[in-house]
Amino acid sequence: MTTPSPYRRQLLATYLRMHLVGAGAGIRLAELLAGDPWTDGRLDHLPDELADEATFARGWAASVSGLSESWVPPTFALTAGVRRVVAPLRPTRGRFRRVLALEAMRSLVLAKKAMWELGIAIGDDVVDPGTVEQLRIYDEDAKRQARTLQELHQRASSEVFT
Repeated sequence: MTTPSPYRRQLLATYLRMHLVGAGAGIRLAELLAGDPWTDGRLDHLPDELADEATFARGWAASVSGLSESWVPPTFALTAGVRRVVAPLRPTRGRFRRVLALEAMRSLVLAKKAMWELGIAIGDDVVDPGTVEQLRIYDEDAKRQARTLQELHQRASSEVFT
């Protein structure tokens, strides 16, 4: 592994931190989708998987930049607060809203997959080999998650539009 410039390391850390901002919302949406009986338990694992991946990404960003992630817990607390306000509205219930929620969740998973792909692509230049291997695992998980979300989205769409 070559030693990357401090600028490149901070650029990668900033990129990862931008993904972490979306991760909080993604976890909250995954919790709502998993709580929808219509999904037949197919997404029950998703909130925990996303939370584990966010923890990994937070540690990865900190290791790359050397700066703490002290802003992340307040961001996650904010999204949790939004969830408490929105949850009574049941944003994933109802056929049309379910289609939109599944579509949004799939988009978030594909964005996260792009982050894993970027880490794999830059590989040894900025990312240590152990991290690259974990990124490969997360990339495969994201493929599975996106496939499941696509299947559910297609089912939900056919219920609404046919």
